[in-house]
This record gives sequence, C-alpha cells and structure tokens, in this order.
Amino acid sequence: MFRILCLDGGGIKGVFTAAALARIEKQSGARLVDHFDLICGTSTGGILALGLAMGLSASDLLDFYRQRGPFIFPAMSLVERSAGLIRQLFLGPKLSRDILKVELSQVLKDRKFGEAKSRLVIPTYDAVRGRIYIFKTPHHPRFINDVNVPAVDVALATSAAPTYFAAASANKDGRFVDGGVWANSPVMVGLVEAIAFLEVALADIHILSVGTTTEPFSIAKNDRASALKWNIGLVNLMFEAQAEAALAQTKLLLDGRLHRVNFMAQPDRFSLDKADKRSIADLTNLGWTEVEKREHTEVILEHFMSSPVLETYQAP
Repeated sequence: MFRILCLDGGGIKGVFTAAALARIEKQSGARLVDHFDLICGTSTGGILALGLAMGLSASDLLDFYRQRGPFIFPAMSLVERSAGLIRQLFLGPKLSRDILKVELSQVLKDRKFGEAKSRLVIPTYDAVRGRIYIFKTPHHPRFINDVNVPAVDVALATSAAPTYFAAASANKDGRFVDGGVWANSPVMVGLVEAIAFLEVALADIHILSVGTTTEPFSIAKNDRASALKWNIGLVNLMFEAQAEAALAQTKLLLDGRLHRVNFMAQPDRFSLDKADKRSIADLTNLGWTEVEKREHTEVILEHFMSSPVLETYQAP
C-alpha cells in the first residue's frame, strides 16, 4: 500500500484534527509520520502536516493549538466582533499575521522545509502570479525550489485565509493566500501527486482524510445577494464547495480506499476563528471520541497504522 494522510483547512477548528491525530498515535503507540508515504495539508492542516514532518508528535501539536490558539484568534466582545466584521468588509484582514508568525516560530523554530522527514505537499495560491502553487519536498528530481524556504513561511503561506490574514511571502518570493481557495480538502492533490510524480499505481493508493468538523451548509438565502451581503460568506462557499467536490471525486477513483474522519456539528457551533475555551475543549473532545468509534478505529489501526512505510523517505 501507498498510504497518504490528508488534512483539511479550517482555522482553529484544526483542534479537532490535532486531537484525532493525537488519539491515533496513542492508540497505535506509533508516530504517524512513520506510517504514511505522503502527507498533504492545507491551511491549518498544512501547519499540522509540517509539524508532524518536522518531528513533533500529534500531542505536541494539540497542546500548541489549545494553548496558543486563543492568542492567534483572540476572543472578542460584541463591539469588537462588529468592528472586526467592518474591518473585514472595508479595511483589511481581521487578524494579525505577525502574531501567527510569532506563535508558529515557537514550534517550527528555524527549520527549513527541506528538513521534513516525510514527503509533503502543501497547497497555496500565488496572488502575484495568479496561479496555484504547491510547496513540495524534493521527492522528485524537479522539486528543488522549496528546499530552503523556512517552514514557518510555508505555514503562513498556506494559512493566509482571505479577509482573516494578510497574504504571506515565502522566502521573499511571491505573495501567497490560503490554499483553501482551491484545495481546502487536499485529497485530490495527494492522489495526483502519487500517480503523476511518484508513479504509484492507482490500485495501491489508500488515503486517510481528516476534516475539521463541518455543518449543514446552504446558500439559499444568498441566491439574489449583492457582493456586500455575500461578504465573508464567499470564503466559506469556496472552502465548502471544493472540499465536497474533491472528496466525491477521490471516493469514486479509489473505490473504497478513502477513509474519512470528520464530525457534523450543529449550525454556527464552530467557526474558523472562534477560539474561546469552550469551543477548544469541545473540538478536542470531539476529535478524541470521533476517532475512537469502531468504524474508524478498525480501519485506521489495521490499514494505516499496522506497519511502518516500506521505504523511509530521505531528502536528497
């Protein structure tokens, strides 16, 4: 089997993902990075993918999200939330990229992207050149451009959600926005990478995809909406629509070899930047309990964590 771990975007909702991954490592007694041939992550999932590949445990990453998440996504009063919405609509990003950079630097340190201990693909979008861009470890002779990019810069590039964080530079090259605008659920990115560049047969590919929770989603009330009424709802629409399409396409192609861990939450229960104590605690508990369900445990432990990868990745 060629095993791929794919981690969705979703801001502070990455607590759910981190908790699920931490419980998998605890159940199996093994590191995820040793059991997957390729790891893909977008936005908050990209941060988690980078952390795992740089040697951090999922438990370490969960602690980071739980402890530092409230600083990255500070709680706001009703007046502050209203001011933040006005800023998003008319003035600029709602949150500080500088704070995010400081916090990420505490865990990723000064490591370079090329130091990853696993093959990585991290989607983002180059706003200057107007094209998609994927940061890739040198797991193919052509992939040499990103080796010396600071891991922190890659994390900032993939997680610069429009209207929430300003676009980020990476090694002083380009201006990047959140990969979620085209690959919020990066399952197809991982699938194409394996087939087109690593020359893996489709029949050998197995994917474990972990979400950040979802909720019933509808745009019926916006069927005749103006641009102003749409406001930040457009960001949610991009993320939701892409994820649904990518998961459906991948499921068809893999014919039962895609396993998805996620949770359907009540409407408005969680959001990308809602990092209050209760939300973080609930996301943690949901991640733990969801992955412990028999429908997930049996598949994950038997098919993904039963043995390490046959060929350990080593950067050239």
